Amino acid sequence: MRVYKEFEPEEVKRHLLLIDDLYGTCANCGQLGLNFTKDKVCPGCKTTFSFLMTKLKNPGDVIKILNRIKTDSLPFTMIEKDDYDRASARDALGDLFSKKT
Repeated sequence: MRVYKEFEPEEVKRHLLLIDDLYGTCANCGQLGLNFTKDKVCPGCKTTFSFLMTKLKNPGDVIKILNRIKTDSLPFTMIEKDDYDRASARDALGDLFSKKT
């Protein structure tokens, strides 16, 4: 089941773990080699992860991650990469045009 809720991209980025298969990167500080099944807090910047996002395109790989979240009762919300990228770009454009010269 999908549930949609609107978030600010910057708020998501502060608590986002970017993953490829098992290992990932903190979106807030860039800490590498994190494991979403074990690392709930970034060892670099101490942010608590609330969101996961992956670049994996194969639906089977994404389902494996979602199943792992469910079976291990992990406290994450999976973010759709395309939605995040669009929202981030929209915010960046809004900032660009709202600056006063």
